[in-house]
This record gives sequence, structure tokens and C-alpha cells, in this order.
Amino acid sequence: MSPDGVTLNLIVKELQEILIPARVERIYQPEKQEIVLNLRSSRKSRQLLISAQAENARLHLTTQEKKNPLTPPLFCAVLRKYLEGSRLTSIKQKGLDRVVNLSFSRIAESGEFQDVVLVVEIMGKHSNIILLDPSNRIIDGIKRYSHALSRYREVLPGHEYVAPPSQKKVHPLDLSEDRFFQLMTDQPLEKSLEEILFQRIEGLSPVLAKEVVLQAGIEPELRLEYCGEHELRSLWLSILNFLFPLLNGKMLDPVVVYQEKQPAFYAPCPFIQYHGLTQAHYSSVNEALDKFYQTRLEINTFQQSKAHLSALIKNELSRLNKKLLAQEQDEADAQKAMNYRLQGEMILAHLHTIDKGAREVTLPNLYEPGSPPINVILDPSLSAVQNAQRLFHKYNKARDTLKILQKHKKDTTAEIRYLSTVQFALEQADSLKELHEIQAELMEAGYLASKEKNKHKKKVQKKEAPQIKQIISQDGFTILIGKNNKQNDYLTMRLAKDEDYWLHAKESAGAHVVVKSKPGQEIPPTTLEEAAGLAAYFSEARHSSKVPVDCTKRKNVSKPTGARPGFVIYKNYETFYVAPKAPE
Repeated sequence: MSPDGVTLNLIVKELQEILIPARVERIYQPEKQEIVLNLRSSRKSRQLLISAQAENARLHLTTQEKKNPLTPPLFCAVLRKYLEGSRLTSIKQKGLDRVVNLSFSRIAESGEFQDVVLVVEIMGKHSNIILLDPSNRIIDGIKRYSHALSRYREVLPGHEYVAPPSQKKVHPLDLSEDRFFQLMTDQPLEKSLEEILFQRIEGLSPVLAKEVVLQAGIEPELRLEYCGEHELRSLWLSILNFLFPLLNGKMLDPVVVYQEKQPAFYAPCPFIQYHGLTQAHYSSVNEALDKFYQTRLEINTFQQSKAHLSALIKNELSRLNKKLLAQEQDEADAQKAMNYRLQGEMILAHLHTIDKGAREVTLPNLYEPGSPPINVILDPSLSAVQNAQRLFHKYNKARDTLKILQKHKKDTTAEIRYLSTVQFALEQADSLKELHEIQAELMEAGYLASKEKNKHKKKVQKKEAPQIKQIISQDGFTILIGKNNKQNDYLTMRLAKDEDYWLHAKESAGAHVVVKSKPGQEIPPTTLEEAAGLAAYFSEARHSSKVPVDCTKRKNVSKPTGARPGFVIYKNYETFYVAPKAPE
């Protein structure tokens, strides 16, 4: 989503007021098609973000801090050469087209002042950022292309700059009532009103064209053939009373519109078409755009990181489950081999009945009622005693193998259980900070590749305290909730005091919940029940109607030496059976 011509016009007006004049201190290119100018104006440093990304082409001030490559890309190096230390002298928009010229004045090698222009073209997939010399020749562009890609123009160093083709639309401020009526009646009758406004009036996006029609009290899809003088006059009054004041900055109330907690749109003022949706208001259009794109970037980063960690855990669990299946099969085989001892003992008990050189013998099992027969395979080259010794040796080997297998199986089961708690915490995570905590835990546990470990080493070394979710109970007591293993460890082992109450869903992955005690006050049962409901809700048993939740004082909770994150043992507890309750 890129700003339309009207919104861009309002952005430019704000930039003119805030930035002119400004000194260029530093230039960065954090993304392939995005640059950031560090500007100083009125004794204050500001960042101007310019993007030529197809989906997010834009121009606005930003407070977002982005990582920059150690080696600047070529276009960034060119901009640094020509713009760093120069003064930004003007910011102008061409009509209401989505083309903005930023003029800079610099001292050339000759010692004379020289002007260069940075052209920002916001046109979807054709967006570009182009640096021009005083003779209107291209110094460089963030996107280079020849006639092989565009018949209309080339963007290559040394070529003369050719502006994007004119769309031949009418500037709204150039309209009179008669000209507006003439413009509308010249259009094909089958076109809708919003379609005509978008195609014939400069600076309007389909969204803004729709809003102009809605402000007139008309359905945007209404076709021209069904319109009379009344509808056209209402539309003209909408342009006079809504669009003109908006262009003159008299109706500014910039908003970001949210759908299901995600930023979906932004507008220079509240629109009728967004009525009923959550809207956040901002003091400037620049601030609204910065918040919109910053929040959307955070959500995209969150979703990508969550998907990456989810795939990692899923693959690890799949591997461990296959490993456990193989261990169970080996255990079953070893259990069968334990029968060698019985066979050896029955051979010794019946030596006199076994013929030398026999390959197989059937002997009564003296340990079972009725002495049922057992079949024993023999080595004909060995005596009966030697066959018994051979079987005892195989038994001893199977016994030792079984012990090792049972230990490995126990370790694998514990690892599966641990990763299941991490997987549940990941499902519950709703912020980048929580994802970073889970990511750090997985790195410390060795589940992330060493390259990723080094990449995030600084973050891990900082060891910032986890942010624990806090709720005030209906009785006024503080309830703290840990949503992942790192938070659980920090909450239980660091924040909680001996007399605080500690709760956890019984035999389920989930949150540690602590109710903070108050000196001289007993924690009422209603608060403990409320905390138990929260512990049930933040557990993998949250979809059950009744969940058992164990409750004890913090002094009864301990963490075994070497235990995995989030694992504790506890005693002297009571169990509540409660319905999961979401926090209000």
C-alpha cells in the first residue's frame, strides 16, 4: 500500500515545514530498494525514509531503527558522495502526481555551489529513486533499466532524465462546477462514479475516490447512466466540502485503521468506509505512515520468525518421535533376549536329558505351574554346559543393552516433553520479545545452527529480564504469569518469594502462575481460584471444561540441578479443578 497523490501532498507539506532547510549528515540503505537520509534541522536530527519497493513505495519521516549492511551498496555510496554534507533546500511535488523532487545544494570540486536533485517516483512496481545532476542527467538510480525493460525511457547513468508519462488527469483545485459537470458527462455511461473520479481527477486513489462518493451520500458503484443533476451536484459538493479542505490541510486527523489487530489502511482523516473498525489517531500524516509500516513490518517479522521456529520444533519432534519408536523396538527385542537366562538355567537343570551334538531341544519350564515346554536352539559344536554358558553371556549382554536403552528412552521422552512445552509456548507467543526469548532458549539448548547462534550472540549475552504478564485480581492481589520456559524460570526462581502462592496446570505444559502475597493479609480463595483459572487457560489443557491445577507456596517449589528450563518439582500442594479463564 503506497500513499495516493493527495496523501503524498500532505506529507510533502509537513516535510517542507519541518525539514527546510536541513543538512544531510549520513545516508544509509538498509534494504535493497530503500534509503534513509539522516537530516539535521532546527537543531534536531530526523530520519527521512524513501522506499521504491513495489508494495511499499513511500516517503516519510521515521523513528524506526534499521540494521545497515557493513559495506554500503553502490547506490548508497553514490548518494553519500553527492549528498552527505549538502543542504536540503526544497521538497516539491509535481502537481498531485506521485513524484517528489528533493533539491540539494552542495559545494562542487570547483568551489562553487551546485544543485543536485533526488527524484522519488512512487508508482507501484515502477517506483524508483533517481539522482540527477544540474543538467538533468542521471547520476544513478536505485533501479537501473534500459529499453529492453521499458520502451518509454531508460534509467542509466549518463542518460537524460525522462519524467514518467503524464496521466492527463485534472487537478481537483483546477475544477469549477461547470468544468466538473462537463468532465463527468463526457464519460461512458456504464462507468461507476468512483471509477470516473479515480481515472479523471489527479491525486485520487480508488479508496479516496470511493470516499468522495460516500461523502456525497451516494453508492460508489452507482453507474453514471443512473445519475441525474441531483447526484452530480451532491458529488460536486462533496469535492468542495471534503476534498478541497483536505487538500488545504483543514480536515487533517491522520488515522491507522486496524482489522483484527493488524494495520490494514491509513488515511489523512477518518473515512466513512472504515466506520466500525478500530482506528488509531496521530498528530501528523508522517507519523501515521511510519506507525502503519513499522507495525506491519513487526507483524510480518513476527509471523516469519514464528513460522521458522515452529518448523524447527516440528522437525525436531518428528526426529525424536522416530528415534523413540526405534528405541521402543530395540527395547522389545532386548526384552525378548532376557529369555536367554531361563533357557540356560533349564539346560543346566536337564543336562542328563540333552544328547551331545543336538541342534534343538524341548525342555520343561520348571518355574511355571504345570512346567510348560520351552524350545531351546543349541549349537551342536558345543556341549550342553557350554550352550548354557553361551546363553548366559547373551542374557548378560541383553540385560546391559536394556539398561542403556531404557536410559536413552527416558532421555528421549524427556526431550520430547521439553520440546512440547517450547512448542506450546510458541503457539501462545504474541510478541517479538517472547519469540526472542524462545529463540534464545533454543540456541542455548543447541537446537539452532551455530551460524544463527553467532548471529544472535549479542542478544543472548544481554540476558534482558523477561517481561512477565501481570494481572490484578478482583480482590486487588497481583497475579504474575510466565508464558514460556524462560519466563517461568525467571518468575518462579527470581521474582516469587517464599510466601507467594505458585500454581501450574497438573501434568500439562503451560504457565507458571504466581500470586503475590501482602504482609499481614491472607490471599482469599477467590483470588486463588482466579489464578487457577488463568493457569488452566495458559496451559495445553485450555480446551478442557475442567482442568486440575496444583497450588502450593513458592517455598515448596524447587528446581533440580541441571534441569531443563521451566522444569521444577514441588510438594505439599492441593489441586483445584477449574474451568480455564482468559484474562480480561
